[in-house]
Amino acid sequence: MERTYINEVQKEIGSTVKVQGFIENLRNSKYMAFIVLKDITGKLQITVEKEDHPELVDTIDKLTPDSVITVTGKVVENDYVKMGGIEMIPSAIEIESIADALPIVRKEIAATKKKKAVERSSIDQRIDYRWIDLRTDENQLMFKAQSCFVNAMRQFLLERNFIEIHTPKLIAAASESGSEVFKVDYFDRNAYLAQSPQFYKQLA
Repeated sequence: MERTYINEVQKEIGSTVKVQGFIENLRNSKYMAFIVLKDITGKLQITVEKEDHPELVDTIDKLTPDSVITVTGKVVENDYVKMGGIEMIPSAIEIESIADALPIVRKEIAATKKKKAVERSSIDQRIDYRWIDLRTDENQLMFKAQSCFVNAMRQFLLERNFIEIHTPKLIAAASESGSEVFKVDYFDRNAYLAQSPQFYKQLA
């Protein structure tokens, strides 16, 4: 069965599909488990009644936030679910990778009757673990906006018969003499990070 992206699940109500992604949120109680699964296109609630699916209990108990899983199940409507009014009732959950405890708190967690509030990690801590911090909706929005903007510029230029070129990023000799350069070992020789594509633009 081919993977279905979450933004396409709405069209598959009543059907069995396979989705994959990160676990954004996990509530695992004695009788029920709720998993919020996230991929690049959206979020989906996975609802498990443990009495109906005892074979999934051991797998669910191993899960942690940010673990990656593949879930196969039936898509059903549920007006009580905030994420588009649909959820998935899984028939199988496959663990792709288990995440360790997260080293940062990406979002502030409000206090409840049973738990104290948790402050968001400082910007220095989040920069140290940037690849984890980038999984939040707010941070991904920056790159989605950038992608849209760059695509619009590319289409504008292509419609006017411009040609797109990709210049070398690693070169055999430093392009700016007398300035500080970034040197790397490239097989049996040195290579340098190109500081300017000007030379290649002139050749083109």
